[in-house]
Amino acid sequence: MLTFVLIISALALSGVMIQSLLVKRKSKVKIKVKDERVVEDTLDEEELYRFTVSNDSDQSVVLTAIRLFSEGGEVFDNKHHPGFKAPEREDGSVVDIDSKRIRDISHLLSENFLGTTVVQSGEEVTYSYYLDEPPDEIIITVRENEEMDIRLKVDFE
Repeated sequence: MLTFVLIISALALSGVMIQSLLVKRKSKVKIKVKDERVVEDTLDEEELYRFTVSNDSDQSVVLTAIRLFSEGGEVFDNKHHPGFKAPEREDGSVVDIDSKRIRDISHLLSENFLGTTVVQSGEEVTYSYYLDEPPDEIIITVRENEEMDIRLKVDFE
């Protein structure tokens, strides 16, 4: 009976050791920002900063926050919403808009980070913000066992 208990104990101990080694070898989070570009809303003279977050890890990643910075200060979406500017008549009244001349604004809508997002391995998510100054750094907070910040330099040129 003592031998049976010793064998079970040895198996349990070796199982715990193997599990702890596997946890330590768990792959690291690999997030990158790519395809940084500026889309101009020429009608309203605003700039939309668009970028893609790519998960290059072997596992899914939980994004809990995305913050943008310019020269060390945090910058926020200025809440611009592209619209249709109707031309005015000489007497100041608004001209009726011809439906054939209404511009497509779908590519000008901002897509801010709205909350916790799971990004699968190999998956990409695109975000965009109307900003008054170009960001030079993005901090992405991810949750693995605990929350951690990943600082990424960006170039919107």
